[in-house]
Amino acid sequence: MTRVVIIGVDGATPDLLELWMKEGKLPHLQKIKQDGIYGSLKSTMPPFSAPAWTSIVTGCSPGKHGIYGFETTSSLESHLITSSSRKAPALWNYLTSIGLNSIIVNVPNTYPPEKINGVMITGLLTPSEESNFTYPKTIKDRLTKEDLGIFELEQLWIDDFPRSYMAKYAPEKLLDHIIDQMISHVNVTINLMKEKDWDLTMVVIRGTDTAQHFLYNRKELLLRCYQKVDELISTMIENFSDAVFFVVSDHGFEKIKAILYPDNVLYNAGLLVPKQNLSQNPTSLFSHLISKIIKTVLQVIPLKTIKKIKFIKKILFSSSSNQKLINFSKTKAFSIADGRGIRICQKGSFPEGIVAPDEYTSLCKEIQTLFENLRHQDTKEHLVEKIYRWNEIYGEKAKYPPDLIIDVKKGVTAAEWIRTSNVLSEWKKTKKQILPVAFRDDSAGRSGDHAKYGVFFAYGNNIKSNVSIKNANVMDVLPTVFTALGLPVPSSVDGKVHDYIFVEKTQFETVDWDKYSSVDQTLLDSEKQKIKNLRDKLKI
Repeated sequence: MTRVVIIGVDGATPDLLELWMKEGKLPHLQKIKQDGIYGSLKSTMPPFSAPAWTSIVTGCSPGKHGIYGFETTSSLESHLITSSSRKAPALWNYLTSIGLNSIIVNVPNTYPPEKINGVMITGLLTPSEESNFTYPKTIKDRLTKEDLGIFELEQLWIDDFPRSYMAKYAPEKLLDHIIDQMISHVNVTINLMKEKDWDLTMVVIRGTDTAQHFLYNRKELLLRCYQKVDELISTMIENFSDAVFFVVSDHGFEKIKAILYPDNVLYNAGLLVPKQNLSQNPTSLFSHLISKIIKTVLQVIPLKTIKKIKFIKKILFSSSSNQKLINFSKTKAFSIADGRGIRICQKGSFPEGIVAPDEYTSLCKEIQTLFENLRHQDTKEHLVEKIYRWNEIYGEKAKYPPDLIIDVKKGVTAAEWIRTSNVLSEWKKTKKQILPVAFRDDSAGRSGDHAKYGVFFAYGNNIKSNVSIKNANVMDVLPTVFTALGLPVPSSVDGKVHDYIFVEKTQFETVDWDKYSSVDQTLLDSEKQKIKNLRDKLKI
C-alpha cells in the first residue's frame, strides 16, 4: 500500500517561495516543483491557523467542523479550543476506523491527544510540558535526547510575549530558537517513522509562521528559516523515498501596513462599553511597563526560561482576553476571532445578551455599513474590503460562528481589544474621546500577518511531473491525500479531489464512511493484516 507523508509548513507563502526557488536558494523545494505538483492553496475566511489546519485535516469548512479561531465562540466568555471542539472526523480518525496507522506530530488544535492507531504528539494549544500531550502516554517519557529526541513545545501567548521583544532587540537569537524548535519536531517525527509501522505521517513545521509574524521586515533572516525548512523536507524525502509527499501551508503571509482595531470602531459608535475608564486599560499598562524592562531581561535570561516564569504566565493569561474588559450589560457588539469577526450580544443566544431579536438584522446592517465605509484616520484609505454575514461564509448550518466576518484590505490586519495609545501621558485623555481606528505599529511586535493563499506541493510515486494545481483549497487536501492512499473519499467532506495530478487515476468513488469502515471494524487483527498484505501485493 502507498504510504503518504504530509508536511505542513505553517504560513508558507507563494511570493517568497517562488522568488527564492527561482533564485536557486531553495533547491529541494524547486526539485519537488519541477518533478511534481505545485500551486497556491486558498485558505479559510479569515485565513487563520486554527480553522485552516482543521479544514486541512478534516476536508470540511469551518461551518461544519466548528473551529473559527483559537478560542471558542459558543459563549461570550473566552476559552481556548481543544481537540474535542472539532465537530468533524480528522484524517487519523478515518484511518484508525479501518485499521491503518498514523503518526501525527505538532498539528495545531490536537490537544488533548486522541486514541488512534499509531502515535500522536499534540501541537499548538498544548497547555504545558506537564500535560499529557502524547498518545500513547509512554511516548512522552521517550522524548529525550537519548531516545526519540527533545520535543520543544510551543505555547500560545506565552511564547509570543518574549518573541515580540526578541524580534526587536535580539532577532538573530529569536531565529536560532525558531530553527531549533523546527529541527526538534522533524527529528522526533523521523525517529518515530523509522521505528513504527505507519500508513500516514503528518508533521507541522510551525517556525515559518512565527518567523514571518515577527521578522517579516528582515528578509535575510526569513530566508535562513525557509532554507532550514528546505533541508528538513529533503531529509524526510531521503529517508522515506518510497512515500508520496504533500507539502502544504494553511495560509500565506504579507507585510503589515495598518492594524485595524474593530473594538475601537464599535466603541466610537457607542456599541461597545468597557467596564472601566480607558485610562485604566490594563492591556495598555501591561505593554508599557513590560517594554521598559524586557530589553535588559533578554540579555541575561534565555527565551526558554522567560516563558516558564509563573508570574509572567499569570499576567499574560489575565490580560489576554478582551471579553474581561467589556461591560456586557451595555454592549451590543464586540470583536472576536483575532479581530476578524464581530459578535452580536443577542438576547436568547447568550444570557448576557441585550440585542433584541427584532433588532439583530438592522444592527448587522448598521455595522456592515460602518466598517465598509471605514477609512484610516491618517491616510484616509479604506481598511475593509467587505464585511460578510456569517451564513455567506459558513453556510446556514454553522454552529456559533461570528455574526459578521471582516475581510480586510491587502496589507491590513486586525486585532482584538480596545487600543488607546502607546504614550503613557495620553492615557488620561481617553475618558470619552474618539479613538483611532487603526495604528501603523503593532502592539504585539508583528511585522507580518496572514494572507489568503498558502502553497501546495505533491511529489512521489504516481504523481505527475511539472504540473500546476489549479483552484485548490485547504479543504481539498484530505480527499486528495485519500486518493493517493488508494482510499475512497468520505461523502461528508466539502473538499474535492484534484485527480489530474495523478499518473493513474483512482477507481474509487466517494462513500458513506460509516458504512465503509463498519465492515473492517468487525474483523480480527489477523484478518486486517491479511487484507493489508494483499493490498500491498496488489499495490492498491
